[in-house]
Amino acid sequence: MDAQEPAQRGSRRARLAVAAITLTLLALVGCSSGAGDSAGSGGGGEDAAGDYADSAGSDDGGADTEVPMTPTDVTVRQVIVTANVAVLTDDPRAAAAEVAALAAATGGHVEAREEYAGTGEHDPGWASLVLRIPAGDLTQVIEDLVDVGEVQSVSQSEEDVTSTVVDLDARISALETSTERLLEIMASADDTSDLLATEKTLSERQADLESLQSQRDALANRVAMSTLTVSLESVPASPAAARGGFVGGLESGWNALVSFVGSALVVIGALLPWIVALGVPALIVLVILRRRRPAAPGRQVPPEVSA
Repeated sequence: MDAQEPAQRGSRRARLAVAAITLTLLALVGCSSGAGDSAGSGGGGEDAAGDYADSAGSDDGGADTEVPMTPTDVTVRQVIVTANVAVLTDDPRAAAAEVAALAAATGGHVEAREEYAGTGEHDPGWASLVLRIPAGDLTQVIEDLVDVGEVQSVSQSEEDVTSTVVDLDARISALETSTERLLEIMASADDTSDLLATEKTLSERQADLESLQSQRDALANRVAMSTLTVSLESVPASPAAARGGFVGGLESGWNALVSFVGSALVVIGALLPWIVALGVPALIVLVILRRRRPAAPGRQVPPEVSA
């Protein structure tokens, strides 16, 4: 027993030494963590300076920051409507004035207008108008075109631009926020170099903002005012339909004769070169053959017998 006691005491001392070293290391780690936390809490000034530099002109701030495309308060579909209508009328130019009046009555206007006067009674001309009509009145205007003439065809197409409007609104909002922040930075800036950098960035932000606002206004106008293209044409009446009875039949027969003679002359004109090219050589060959043929012997007349 006496021999084992020194060994046990030595083992206990070793265990106590290991425990003491472990506690010392833990204390050192705790001190290092506290110092790091203190340094982190004392770095607020550097973070503020970083924010100032980013707002003044870094590529990571302002409008260059990608804004997530989340739905906004736009609940109504933004749709651009385009329609085309073809109308037959006796006087296209007079009908064009009526169509323009229909557009003006709804608060719309004529965006483009083209007219052709024609050459006479059988060519009355045509007209074409591009109208901008309030979207809510487009259907009524198309229905009112039956009073102008005979509606031949109607086509209508829609383009949903809701997502484009949402995207533009989000980008405009981000740029407006960035512009306001840059204005605040300029008001409190003391360094000339920082002021110039901020002013340059502000000019770029404002240019981008104006461009996006222009696109947004153009889309809003196309949604609010639909585009309607109206084509006005007239089919000239045939002479036979214009005149009836004997005079109409005579005129129709005369026109048929003139048409037949004209067609025959066209056919003759097309065949005449072939006739000349083939007929003249054939005639020459025929004449040569006749000249080379020997003359037939004369018929002998029997002597008369005297009674």
